[in-house]
Amino acid sequence: MTGGGHADASVLRRRWDVVVIGAGPAGSTAARILAARGHAVLLVDRSDFPRDKVCGDGLIPDALRCLRRAGLYETVARQGFHTDTLSIFSPSGVRVDLPGEFVTLPRMQLDTLLLRAAVACGAVFHAGRVTALSSQRHGVQLRFRDSATPVQARYAVLATGADASLHPGTAGMAERRADAVALRCYVDSPVGPEELIISFDRSILPGYAWIFPLGRNRYNIGCGVFHRGERHRRVNLRRTFAAFTQRFEPAREVWSARQASTSLLGATLRCGLEPRWAYDGGNVVAAGEVIATTFPFTGEGIGKAMESAEAAAEHLAAALAGDADALAAYPRILHEAFRPRYTGYQLAEHWIASPWVSDLVARGVRRSERLRRAAAGVISESVDPRTVFSVRALAAGLLPWPRWR
Repeated sequence: MTGGGHADASVLRRRWDVVVIGAGPAGSTAARILAARGHAVLLVDRSDFPRDKVCGDGLIPDALRCLRRAGLYETVARQGFHTDTLSIFSPSGVRVDLPGEFVTLPRMQLDTLLLRAAVACGAVFHAGRVTALSSQRHGVQLRFRDSATPVQARYAVLATGADASLHPGTAGMAERRADAVALRCYVDSPVGPEELIISFDRSILPGYAWIFPLGRNRYNIGCGVFHRGERHRRVNLRRTFAAFTQRFEPAREVWSARQASTSLLGATLRCGLEPRWAYDGGNVVAAGEVIATTFPFTGEGIGKAMESAEAAAEHLAAALAGDADALAAYPRILHEAFRPRYTGYQLAEHWIASPWVSDLVARGVRRSERLRRAAAGVISESVDPRTVFSVRALAAGLLPWPRWR
């Protein structure tokens, strides 16, 4: 990592309080909190930093709140691109503009900032591929591909994103495939929107797509599909991307005027939240996308990954202080605090699968000031998503404008 923080061989032979595997938003957040409390924390990642990460690069209010608590909001705000509008297009092109605070910052920059914050608080970073993680009577043991020396720690945090290969093996996890797949590229173009755009245009169904401005005439453009049945698994995302950039007007404008673009890169997503995967009953807790913290419907995952890591760190700190029951409470806290939001987003995802339903909801939100405020509240997490994806919203899409203003 540029700026120091690497572990040498002698440091790897130490016994750590906590080893955190994965230095993305979840892992670096957990490492920072625990190190700041005086615990000996080793943070490992298979890649050195800075490194790229396939993502939409959008930071919505939950992620921004986490960054404020971390003391990093001002830095991110200074480096990122700000917009106050999220525009959602229904399958028939009905546009709904939702107000809010949104920041975009490439993950190469964001993840490096988060990692450096963890190191500044005392965590030690080591780049190396972990090949085995095992629980023992009084802790955990890690083995690296490039080292014969096992690493010992009292506890481990698994924050490896969609890669669940090191997970201790909670029942049912091995059988479950990734919930979604997405791809994106960066485009330099003098023409493009100033707001975040998410599209469910008919040309790309059953997929979804986005255009996120990054500032200085650069855009993150991508598309994805949630795996719901064999039809969705057969979607060719490269064709979906091509259709999006040819038929959806805002994307076509950016794409046709492009001066440069990067290659399309893909990634899998785990969505919907599975609190039962968060704790193995021993000395390993999991946080972030490995426990499916990415939202259905939108594919946004940075904020909830960081929030789950905050919760994991709090419970680990209590366990390190001698509370024998602290870790067992972690999955329950995740369920109580987060589960209702995922239920609402899962409902929204299923509704989007029916274009006529999605169009009715979009028309209802456009016609009703109350529903428009509720939709904005969904993004800021002050309103349950089920308020918008409801019979009331469908009725609003059918009835005349004056009734619903």
